[in-house]
Amino acid sequence: MSSKPASISEGLAHLIQANEPFWGGEAEIIRSYWDSPMRTTETDEKWLIHQIYKEYWDGILPPLAAFQEQLPHASVHSGRSKLLEVVEVLYEETQHFSMFANLYFVLAGADYALSPEELKARGAWQENDDLMDLRKIHKAESLELGRRAYQLTEGGYCALFTEGMKLAGRDAFGDAVADVCGRIYEDEFNHMLLGIIEPADSQLSASDWETLTRYTVTQMKMRIRMRNAQFSRPVSDNRLDELLAGMAQPVKFDLERAAHLMHRAATAVVDHPGNLAC
Repeated sequence: MSSKPASISEGLAHLIQANEPFWGGEAEIIRSYWDSPMRTTETDEKWLIHQIYKEYWDGILPPLAAFQEQLPHASVHSGRSKLLEVVEVLYEETQHFSMFANLYFVLAGADYALSPEELKARGAWQENDDLMDLRKIHKAESLELGRRAYQLTEGGYCALFTEGMKLAGRDAFGDAVADVCGRIYEDEFNHMLLGIIEPADSQLSASDWETLTRYTVTQMKMRIRMRNAQFSRPVSDNRLDELLAGMAQPVKFDLERAAHLMHRAATAVVDHPGNLAC
């Protein structure tokens, strides 16, 4: 990264640069799957069921729990503001779950019609469990830094959605995937950015930034393993090792958009100091 806007801190610039090759690694795995000769209707069903599982168990349930936890604090302005933020995330995650579940009908010609228990039995996979366990470990070590690392790596810089949008024009299922990914992309991009670009950046020490960078890079490496398993391992073991070593083509961070969000967040703090509880 040759330069950075003045509003981007040195710590954030270092964190971004450290993660860019791993964002690229996740994108390469998904891109490799779309063009892989091993791709079949069965492997499409496999990755889709895994994604529906993630949207339900990892997407809907955490903000639902946060809503229930926050509800008793609605007697004060800051509590209501936080409640509204949680509801917005819950609504978006429920939309994402619904859109991916609807994709199953396009693929299979029938509703996926799984109960939560059946979805968990069919949709869970070890590499995703390992990623979620790692995030819990990081939160246990540092609640604030672990939370921010989780939010930054939640969508892996939107690799599934940017690569999914490229399927437009291939066939009916490709068009449907591209449409869903395009509709979700904006939400996930903003979730990722708001997890890391906060007014509290200036309060992080050099040691905090190093810890946050270590957390996010470690989680992104686990995301690469998770995506590789989800998409039926489309890259060779040797290439996987290279991706885990940071040897993918980096995906560059949108610094201008980040700076814009930082400015908007700072303005909101001045005008409405209770509205940025995260």
